[in-house]
This record gives sequence, structure tokens and C-alpha cells, in this order.
Amino acid sequence: MVSLGAVIGLGVVVGLHTVIASVLIRFFRLRLDTRMGVVLFSLFLVPLVLTISLLIVGQLPVFGRIDRNTVAMVTVLLPLLLGYAIDLFWMPTPEEVDLARRQGR
Repeated sequence: MVSLGAVIGLGVVVGLHTVIASVLIRFFRLRLDTRMGVVLFSLFLVPLVLTISLLIVGQLPVFGRIDRNTVAMVTVLLPLLLGYAIDLFWMPTPEEVDLARRQGR
């Protein structure tokens, strides 16, 4: 049986990873000029950052008896998908954002 503390700890880590993923994906969408670059960086660099974060947080006893594979899937893939959805559906498109380097053109 999974304890309440493990579920709350997992929820906190998923929330933190969602924020990290959405900020990184947003940064890539604003700074990179090619669509393929955004896809490649988002698919390879963001999960790498989330995995490194999970390795650091995984040393804490916050997950209890939850299976390690389940924790890895939930704390890396779910925030990656949620972060992309947040950036895609609720943030303005990169063309609508005024950046200092784009104003000089």
C-alpha cells in the first residue's frame, strides 16, 4: 500500500517538473528560429534535465514504496507532455512576443 506522503511527494515533484519543462520549452520556442530545433531540444534536453533532477530528488525518501519505473515515467513523461501543452495552448505564440533582438530588425 502506498502512503499518503508518497503520493503528496510525487505530486510535488510532478508539479515542479511541469514548471521546469514548460519554462525550458518556452525558452526554446522563443530563442530558436527553426521548428525542428525546438522539437529536438524539447525531446532530448528537457527529459535529460528532468532525469537529472529526478536523480537528485530520488535520493530523498519521498516516494516510499512506489515502483521506481513508475516514478520515472510519471515524473519525466507526464511533466514533459503537460509543459508542452501549457506552452502550446495557454501561452502566446513566439511571433506575438517582442524580444529585444527582434525589435532591432
